Amino acid sequence: MEMNLKGKNVVVTGAARGIGREICAGFAGVDAAVIGVDFRDMADTEGYLRGTQPKCRFEKFSVDLADPASIERGCAAILAKFSTVDVLVNDGALWGGLKITPLDKIPAEEWDRVININVRGTYLMIKGLLPGLRKSQGSVINMASSAALRGSPGCLHYATSKGAIIGMTRSLASELGAEGIRVNAIAPGLVDNEASRQFGGEKFPKMLEGTVAAQCLHTPLVEKEIVGTVLYLASALAAPITGVLLTVDKGLIKY
Repeated sequence: MEMNLKGKNVVVTGAARGIGREICAGFAGVDAAVIGVDFRDMADTEGYLRGTQPKCRFEKFSVDLADPASIERGCAAILAKFSTVDVLVNDGALWGGLKITPLDKIPAEEWDRVININVRGTYLMIKGLLPGLRKSQGSVINMASSAALRGSPGCLHYATSKGAIIGMTRSLASELGAEGIRVNAIAPGLVDNEASRQFGGEKFPKMLEGTVAAQCLHTPLVEKEIVGTVLYLASALAAPITGVLLTVDKGLIKY
């Protein structure tokens, strides 16, 4: 059995940088039609993809996950151009713009922004693209985090938002399964990338050192190492799998 992703319409949020950009590259590498979604400029992502896959199909849609109207417009534009959505990867989230903050120092406005982008934004993307997912009996892959499983300190709003993603994934799998739509989640560990370094600031080296020591595999997790699991869950190889949370963390969380 093969992955069978060639020609599939794949929407990836958070496509402008980091894990989202690597996920776009992964799907381009298996000849999928990649639909990037971000409020940032995605020219770097397009150049990155075309540098290795000159003939890849990459379409960009400017969407602000903090703005429900922007999401509604973006989803309508995607469906107008593509009609069907075979895969939706909800990677877009607020993380790198945050800092380590004790719970009693988190401003209410920042709490709301994290929940609105990470949770409501994910929900509205699924809702907005549901007609296209129904046509293809597609696959939704949500990005959770080990922060929700470990109870990581200093990022209560982020950990809470990713815990909500896990609950959302399981409920959606139950609700949409009768229509043939699969919904799964991935929980990466601490990734050694720009966003995590922004979050950790001067404490990041110790954060990374402690995380790597706690892993079964004692090397830092990097963005590209998450892509294979995303491709697997999107593919025909994972046809019987839904409602599942897969940890991609080099053995940080064991259960």
